[in-house]
Amino acid sequence: MSESEIQIEVFGKTDVGLIREHNEDNLLIADLGGGFKESSLDEPAKLTLGARGALFLVCDGMGGAAAGEVASQMAVDAVFDSMSSSEPQPHEPFARSLRHAVEVANDRIFQQSRDNQSERGMGTTCTAAALVDDTLMVAQIGDSRCYVFRSGNLGQVTKDQSLAWQLIEAGAMTAEDAKAFEHANIILQALGVQDRVDVVMSQITLRKGDVVLLCSDGLHGPVTDQEIRDILAADTDLKKAGEGLLQKALERDGPDNITVILARFDGAGLADPDPNDTVGFVSYDPGRDPVSASSDSSRSGTVAAMAAVTASARLVGETSAAVERAKRKSREMPSGSRSGGNAAKRDRRDDGPARDGRSVIALFFLVLVAVAVGSVSVLKCERDAASRSEGTARSP
Repeated sequence: MSESEIQIEVFGKTDVGLIREHNEDNLLIADLGGGFKESSLDEPAKLTLGARGALFLVCDGMGGAAAGEVASQMAVDAVFDSMSSSEPQPHEPFARSLRHAVEVANDRIFQQSRDNQSERGMGTTCTAAALVDDTLMVAQIGDSRCYVFRSGNLGQVTKDQSLAWQLIEAGAMTAEDAKAFEHANIILQALGVQDRVDVVMSQITLRKGDVVLLCSDGLHGPVTDQEIRDILAADTDLKKAGEGLLQKALERDGPDNITVILARFDGAGLADPDPNDTVGFVSYDPGRDPVSASSDSSRSGTVAAMAAVTASARLVGETSAAVERAKRKSREMPSGSRSGGNAAKRDRRDDGPARDGRSVIALFFLVLVAVAVGSVSVLKCERDAASRSEGTARSP
C-alpha cells in the first residue's frame, strides 16, 4: 500500500466555554513531513498521508492561572518536535516513537514545573493519534478521548484514566451516574505532575469513510456519547459537525474549555467497512527499543500503582454489592421485627444509605487511591479566581 492512497479531511477548533476565564486546552493537526501544522482551522483542510505520517493531538491543561495553558502548549510542542524529527518508519517503530514523544513531553513539563515557582503543580492531559499506514495508533494520558464514527456507530477507542472510569469498570456506578459524580474531575495520570508516566496505547484499523474525533472533557463531560453520535450522523460536513459539537457543549452551560478535532479518512489505501467490525478500545504494546528497555523497570511503580487503583475499585464494587444485599435482607425480615420506632428508623435507613452509601464508598475509595498512587492522582484544578488561590495554597 502506498501512503498517498490515504486521503484525510480534517477540522479542529477550541472554545473557552462559558465559565472559564482562560482556555487551557490546546490542539494540533500536523503532517509530520512538513508543510502543514495547525492549532485551529476555520475551514476543513485536506491532506495526503505522507511517508512520515500524520499527527492529531488534544491536550487539556490544569494548574491554575496561565500554568495549565503553558503545560498543554508545551505538550503539543514537545510531541510534535519529537515526532517530526524522526525519519520515516514502519508501524511498530513509529508507535514507539509516539509513546516516546509523550514521555519526552512529560519530562519537559515536569522539569519546568520544578524550576518555576509560579508553575508548580501544572500538568495536562494528552491524547495523541497518529498513523503511517491504515492503522491509527493512539497514546493517552488522562481523560481526553478518541472516538471513531463508522457506519453510523460511535466507538470510544481510549479509556479514561480517571477515578470515575475506574468505578464504572468496577461496577460501582454507571456511565450516567458518572456524569453527576462529584469527584469526576479526578484523573489518575497527567503529564508533568510526576517524573514518570505510563502511556496507554491503543490502535484501530481504519476503514473508508471513518471519522475520528479527538476531544477534551469539555465536550464529553456535558454531552453524551449518543448526542455526539447523532450530531456526526446528521451532518457529513466536518465544519458543521464540529461546530455542532461545540454548540451542544455550550448549550449545557459550557462548564469547561471545549476542544474538538474531526478527521475523515478515505482513499484506495483503506478497505471498505465490514459489517462485523467492532469499534472500541484495543490495547497495543509496540515493545521497547533495545536502548530504552532498561528504563522499563523505573516505570514499574506507575504500573503497579495503576493496578492497585483497579484492585481498589473492584473492592468498592464488592462493598457496594454487599450493602445492597444487606438492604434486601432487611426488607425481607418479618414485619413484626420492624415494628414501632425501630421500623421508622429502619425505613429511613432504606433511603438514607441508598443516597449516602455511594458518597461513603467514594470517600473510602479516595483514601485508597491516595495510598495507592500518591502523586499519580491529580485533581483537575478549577480555573476561576477562588480555585486558583486554593491551588496556590496547595502548591509545595
